[in-house]
Amino acid sequence: MRRAPIVILLVILLLSIGGAIASAQGQQQTYVVQRGDNLTRIAQQYGTTVNAIVQANGIVNPNLIFPGQVLVIPAGGAVVTPVPTPTTPGQPPETCTYVVQRGDTLFRISLRFGTTVNTLASFNNIANPNLIFAGQTLVVPCAGGAPLPPATPAPGTTPAPPAPPSTSPSVGFAYGIQVHLPGQNQSQVASQITELRMQWVKQQIEWKVYETSQGNIDWGALDQMVNTLDSIGVRILFSVVKAPAWARDSNVEDGPPADFQTYANFVGALAQRYRGRVDAYEIWNEQNLRREWNSRSHPISAAQYMEMLRLAYNAIKAADPAAIVVSGGLAPTGFNDGVNAIDDRVYLQGMYANGLARYSDAIGAHPNGWANPPDSVCCNNTPGVPTHDDHPSFFFLQTLQDYRRIMVAAGDSQTFIWATEFGWGTNADTGSAPPAGYEFVAYTSLDKQATYIVRAYALGRSLNYVGPMLLWNLNFCQAAGAASEQCLWALVGPTGARPAYAAVRDMPR
Repeated sequence: MRRAPIVILLVILLLSIGGAIASAQGQQQTYVVQRGDNLTRIAQQYGTTVNAIVQANGIVNPNLIFPGQVLVIPAGGAVVTPVPTPTTPGQPPETCTYVVQRGDTLFRISLRFGTTVNTLASFNNIANPNLIFAGQTLVVPCAGGAPLPPATPAPGTTPAPPAPPSTSPSVGFAYGIQVHLPGQNQSQVASQITELRMQWVKQQIEWKVYETSQGNIDWGALDQMVNTLDSIGVRILFSVVKAPAWARDSNVEDGPPADFQTYANFVGALAQRYRGRVDAYEIWNEQNLRREWNSRSHPISAAQYMEMLRLAYNAIKAADPAAIVVSGGLAPTGFNDGVNAIDDRVYLQGMYANGLARYSDAIGAHPNGWANPPDSVCCNNTPGVPTHDDHPSFFFLQTLQDYRRIMVAAGDSQTFIWATEFGWGTNADTGSAPPAGYEFVAYTSLDKQATYIVRAYALGRSLNYVGPMLLWNLNFCQAAGAASEQCLWALVGPTGARPAYAAVRDMPR
């Protein structure tokens, strides 16, 4: 698992893809950015200012906008409205947005909105009208000024089956940590886990390592890890990631299988073999990032991920109804181009729109703090933190709070957020400058790392909606090497235990 930070570029209020469309929303407009646009040109066109557009859209860098981005144009000044392709010659339609439902086609949507397939394809830059997906946001002509109710499933379409029975417990706050056991002195790691008084341990299972050819699983290596953790009485979370080459349609970066059922088969086999021993399964990791979800057949999409989660949930529950299924922890990022990343808050809302509450027992989160104190929120100019403090996604507490609001709005207030990865990195004992892209770790001393981790555990415990918190990480300096960025977050540093190790060991419980 990589810890590469995401450069925060944009926070947008609406997502859609299309031509240059401006629609009235009371006293403000929306505009879809075109190739070659810049904020100066758009501001002049609408009789407003660059700063007004920046403020209205939460734009961090005014020089970075992208084609297809929907901007809110604040009121003020004369408005020059770009004309979209009309459905009737000479009559530019008012436009709305519509979220594609399971079973929709462009033809069915065109009938509902009194337009044509070609018009919808043109509005949304859709090259293949046969390829749309549930959860996709389309620009459509308003039917009577607002979208119609969602369509019923198309004839012959099979709705998603109900989730199988679950007997998994609802697990509240607990102390946990992520470790790396393969290739390590497992008895030594087990002793450290015990000394730290951890209740939960997360081990990432790289699927591609254990099923190198379809149907042939290396149970020996997996059994050894489960036996090691079982022997010290901790609860086990397997985070299952990285499809093997035989299952993928791309060999670029990491990504899901072409057929989601192959992943479901693997996690189902794990649940069958380790029934009653492995307590929980996290389904993928940071799936809102391209580097973790690089696939030709499955674009980055909450709807695509939810189809994989649904199949995995069903397979795990069929094998072990008591196993806890945790949705994959999202990467906190304001980057939102739909190709390299989707903002985690937007993505989480999309997951709920596609059935998350039905197919998960806990919601995975990665509420990292970069170099900001765990109880601070954006944007308070933390002393000694000159960068990575100007967006909510850089703040531990704010990520938890934002996720909670989304969960409550989705009617899922009884489910716990599991912090399946959190922590603060430092290079203070590495003897070298931070790697490129990780400059922020230089703002955190060894003592601050220790203080922030302990404060984060205490803060999570004080919140009534946080479940197990699994610190990233224990021993990746040894597992990945001192030069790895993963080492920056470890409790055991390149020269031995860091102050954070003793602080976590001795903190009040």
